[in-house]
Amino acid sequence: MTEIFDAAVALEQAGGSEELARDLFSMLLEELPSQQAAIETACKCVCTENAATETLWDPVHKLHGSTAYLGVPALSEAVKAFEDEIKQDNQAQFAEAFKRLDSEIRRLLEQGQEILGRSW
Repeated sequence: MTEIFDAAVALEQAGGSEELARDLFSMLLEELPSQQAAIETACKCVCTENAATETLWDPVHKLHGSTAYLGVPALSEAVKAFEDEIKQDNQAQFAEAFKRLDSEIRRLLEQGQEILGRSW
């Protein structure tokens, strides 16, 4: 299983500022529930109501941007894999990609406060 958090990456991306890295990570934790809900709604629309794939692209791509520089490799990998399925218009895999992404979001939310309490 991919590492949930990489402090070295988070610090590097924040220019060495632990305060900034922690602030960015905290913002991600705050935004994750609404991003998760938006992706779930879009996935249902695409998978059950035949909505355009672009409906799903926007929230998934937004989350990918949010994770790209925060030292959250497992979540970043899951969201990138979902993006790849969308790019390939592989709708048969959307539900499975969402399950993986949802699992990583939940895992990060469950461990987020503990991660913030660690020494980085």
